[in-house]
Amino acid sequence: MTTNSSGRVPTGTLTGIALLLALGVVLPIVFHAFPLGGRIFLPMHLPTFVAGLVLGPVAGLVVGAGSPIVSGLLTGRPTVFYMVPMVFELATYGLVAGLLRPRFAALLGRRGRTGDTLLASPGASGHADRPGTAASPLAAVSLALVCSMLAGRVVWVGVVVWLAPVIGLTARTIAMALGAIGAGWIGMVIQLALIPAIVRAIERTRKT
Repeated sequence: MTTNSSGRVPTGTLTGIALLLALGVVLPIVFHAFPLGGRIFLPMHLPTFVAGLVLGPVAGLVVGAGSPIVSGLLTGRPTVFYMVPMVFELATYGLVAGLLRPRFAALLGRRGRTGDTLLASPGASGHADRPGTAASPLAAVSLALVCSMLAGRVVWVGVVVWLAPVIGLTARTIAMALGAIGAGWIGMVIQLALIPAIVRAIERTRKT
């Protein structure tokens, strides 16, 4: 998340955060209307990844941590037990995706992998866009997405294991919670297929 010359966050960025945060609440409501829809398709994850990849790590962290909290307060889902690890998990998704995308873009750029770009043309100022924005290779988005997914899952497991003795959970309850990871593999595949295209579409729109 960048600031302008006066040190303030641009209005467009704040609007994007608010919109994605709202989607993080609305999408789960829609998908939970279907049996196992939320557990399989992981709808709350999508806005978080988009926030990190498009708006940067701080925005990704805010949307990721805020979505389960706001959703829990407004709808009662997720419950407190699931909300705590989800806050850390989704915050990790958004933060890591936002941090890694420009680094992968710079690495791939140095290696000359410029064939698969989102927007390779210079910006309106006549200068090429910095790595990690619209000119980033599509591969950088996908790599950042995969790494952030893995990091978030590790954090989820760590928080569940840490939280269990604190609130006196049984081994069966812990196993059920960890089992949610396996149930979400379909959603992860769908995200890997859709999110890079969504990021590309958003950044093309922002450039027009």
